[in-house]
Parts: sequence; C-alpha cells; structure tokens
Amino acid sequence: MPPRARALPPDERRAAILTAVLPVVLDKGMSASTRELAQAAGVAEGTLFRVFDSKDDLILAAAKSVFARTDHLDHLAAIDPGLPLEARLLDVVRIWQGSMRRIVGVFVTFHADRDRMGDLRGLLDHSIALRTHEVVARLLAPDAEHLRLPPQEVVAIMGALTMASVHPSHAQVPMTPEQIVDVLLHGVLGTAPAAVLTVTQREATHSSRGIPR
Repeated sequence: MPPRARALPPDERRAAILTAVLPVVLDKGMSASTRELAQAAGVAEGTLFRVFDSKDDLILAAAKSVFARTDHLDHLAAIDPGLPLEARLLDVVRIWQGSMRRIVGVFVTFHADRDRMGDLRGLLDHSIALRTHEVVARLLAPDAEHLRLPPQEVVAIMGALTMASVHPSHAQVPMTPEQIVDVLLHGVLGTAPAAVLTVTQREATHSSRGIPR
C-alpha cells in the first residue's frame, strides 16, 4: 500500500484525492471499489467519506475534474523558448497528449453514464483550450518568420494531429510525438517529384495553354 498522505487543508486534501484516484477512475469507471480508490489516494477508506458523500460522488467528481485541470498550462509555459523549434514542439506534443488522453479517457469510460455525468461536451472549458493555444503560439513566435502559416494556424493543425494520436479509433496506429512533429514541420513528401506543382505553377501552366481553371 502507498504511504499514508500527509495532513492537508480540506480543499487541498480533496484536490489531492481527486488527482490520485483519477487513473483508477479512468480505468474502471463507476465499478471502481472503495478499497481501490483509497489505496490509490493513500488514505483509509473512512477518510474518503469524510471528504466525499459517497463512492459515486468521488468517482464523478474525479472524472469531472479533468475538464477544469490547467496543470498542462504550467508545463507548457515552462518549456524553454531558447530550445530549437523541433525540441520545443516535441515537448508541446508530449504535454498536450497527456492532457488530451485524460479528456478522451472520460468520454470513453463514462459515455454510458450520461444520466449521472450529464452532457460531457458541456463540461469542456473552451477558455482553457484558448489559453492552451495562446501559450503554444507564443512558443512558436520566435520562428514565425520561418513558418508558411501563422503560428495560430500551426497550433490548430498540431492540436488536431495530437487529438487524433490519442483518439481510440486510431489506437491501432498511434502517432508518436516524433511523427507528429515531423509531419507538421516537413509534411509527407521527400524531394518533390517534377510532377508535383504548386498551385501558382499549375495556374500559370493552365493559363498559358488556355485551359480553364
């Protein structure tokens, strides 16, 4: 059994318990036992019920707490802006994947418990997503002149790729942070074959031949 947790003020104790039991909650959902939850939190079973009204109350509170978490923002803000661009992006994707996995985990585990959980999409805090995009865009800012797209657009693409990498429908072919960053920075082409033309080149060719565009 993990060592007993040190004494904390009520609010901190509640937050610490929610964080500690989350892996069990995402793994077992409403079927998690009180014993499993107490062991994960490092407290006696009776302690749980001095903080939460019931086991179900604890499980639901832990699941819902995922949508309000902002610890990933601190981790993103701690990335050294002096690192090479690729290194910065790898750190961003690793941190972002962890945050997204928790959110996707709630959707997967509790999709059948909507009566108790409520509208899962309604729990998403779009202000946190906006702040995340802003922090990542700032990390891209030193290299903005070298990007083909504005930093905010690059962030949106990176976010979409990162979400796809943790979505259960893509579990058989997961994308690693290295793959995501490589595709983001370099695309999927090696040396472009002669047959691959830019939009401008195609338009110029069609115009010279009188071909409608």
